[in-house]
Amino acid sequence: MIAFVFPGQASQFVGMGRSWAESSNIAAKYMDRANEVLGRDLKRTCFEGPEEDLTDTRNQQPAIYVVSCMAAALLKKEGLEPGFVAGHSVGEYAALYAAGVFDFESGLQLVQARADAMAETAAAHPGTMAAVIRLDRVVIEASCAEIESNGEGILSVAGYNSPDQTVISGTREMIEEAQSVLKDKGAKRVLPLSVSGAFHSALMTEARVQLEEAIEEVDFAPPKIPFVSNNTAKPEADPSAIKVQLAKQLVSPVRWVETMEFLKGEGVEACIEAGPGKVLQGLFAKFNPDWPCESLTDFASIQETAGKYR
Repeated sequence: MIAFVFPGQASQFVGMGRSWAESSNIAAKYMDRANEVLGRDLKRTCFEGPEEDLTDTRNQQPAIYVVSCMAAALLKKEGLEPGFVAGHSVGEYAALYAAGVFDFESGLQLVQARADAMAETAAAHPGTMAAVIRLDRVVIEASCAEIESNGEGILSVAGYNSPDQTVISGTREMIEEAQSVLKDKGAKRVLPLSVSGAFHSALMTEARVQLEEAIEEVDFAPPKIPFVSNNTAKPEADPSAIKVQLAKQLVSPVRWVETMEFLKGEGVEACIEAGPGKVLQGLFAKFNPDWPCESLTDFASIQETAGKYR
């Protein structure tokens, strides 16, 4: 049994999806349809850049969604059917599309609404994020709670990415203090992330409210493939509950380590990173180097991967 896993922000690169679109009419139609739905040339931004346009969260999130949906469609065309789907942060939307919860256009509109809400909220409530390397999660959680209680800002865990990497999120002053405190407590490194806001924290509360309104406008169907939620690291089959979890995700940590543990425990033999980049492949390697996670670099790699696991 295999699983499709879908990447989140930071997986983008200029040129992503181009090989697939030039080699397959199925893939090309996704980009053309995205341009029609959004009313702008997202295809050009993906294929040609410039990079600063692609890294703008208003373009980045829908671009990753579209390319990930392309990947899922091509894998299925090659005869691959996953036993589970899961997505990292915004990757959940492509996972839900692949599971048949909503159509491509509805998912794209939701992702654009999400990106717009997050950008607006980040501008109104500035913050940042940092990756903590090689420090026990319990120490990180307790330290964040203590720093936050003694200060006048927001600080919390935003993501459990791998056994060695935990991401924190909050107001800039809180993050700066956490860098010093966590290094003193034994972190190998605390790396500031180049992000436009404090995502997956309470600073995104206004974005959550806006996203809830957008989600309520879309009909969700029960997943045809088991969908593993970021919030619970367990399958969620109820459409109403999935709606709640998607909005809650903006202010909650991504439980990716637990997601990998769940998939491994269910007997998933390999995962395929259905989307741009190799971020998730790297996280899987840190979790269990003997458990394969295949990344897709070009159209040939899709065919090779399908042949390997079909």
